[in-house]
Amino acid sequence: MVAILLAVLALFLVLFSLTQKRLLWGVIGVGVHSLVLAGLYLVLAAPDVALTEAAVGFGLVTFVYLLALRRTGKLVVAAVPLYPLLYPAGEGIAGLEWEILERFARWCHRDLELIWVPRAEIPRLVQSGEVHLAAGGFLSRGENGLVFTRPLVLTRLVRVRVAEGPVGAVLGEPAAHLVGPKGKLFPEAADLARALARGELGEAVTDLLRLREWTMQNLFPEAETTVLPEEYGFAFALNPADEELRQSLEGFLAELERQGELRELVRKYLR
Repeated sequence: MVAILLAVLALFLVLFSLTQKRLLWGVIGVGVHSLVLAGLYLVLAAPDVALTEAAVGFGLVTFVYLLALRRTGKLVVAAVPLYPLLYPAGEGIAGLEWEILERFARWCHRDLELIWVPRAEIPRLVQSGEVHLAAGGFLSRGENGLVFTRPLVLTRLVRVRVAEGPVGAVLGEPAAHLVGPKGKLFPEAADLARALARGELGEAVTDLLRLREWTMQNLFPEAETTVLPEEYGFAFALNPADEELRQSLEGFLAELERQGELRELVRKYLR
């Protein structure tokens, strides 16, 4: 009777290990499966086989698997700063997207590496596979050639008018199509802000979160602002060819949302 129960438990552990999305749980299942097999061999009067299974199957093999998990590689993220989504904080990095990325890297057993790069370089880096994904204020209907996760934070575009003159926006963002034939496009949001401050532009089209950052810096206190009706969302940008990573990140975000943790993180950084 005991042998039958152990055999059924061993079969259950095999199914458990094969159906786990997290590799760590799969490895734990394999290790416990080896212990159950060792118990089964002991019940079947094969103590030498049981000892070998426990030492090799549970001890050595599980250790090798755990060591392999620690060496599954890096998750390389190209980013531009946008408070409070992703920004330098002393010698470290902070923000809503950074905390999500840290959790995701732990979840998929990768070492997280973030590089600050010019915004105009990010689509090329993602499409070429030099980085795995992009973060830091990407609106989910921006650049062609990239795919986006579910929105983390919703926003709207806003016109910031300081005087008469041409309209400016950041190249690649949804706002770019609103500048008109006489408008100007800039590679970075900081370049757009400087041009508006120097009087090279009369108006800039940006998003509410960037306007929030400008307001906190007291850049354009006399500006006239007009919020546009269409809604967008900040999201992570990925290479369309990396479907496995996209599904993995989407599944992780869905789980955060289901447990209410995503909502709590948004409140933490955008209250």
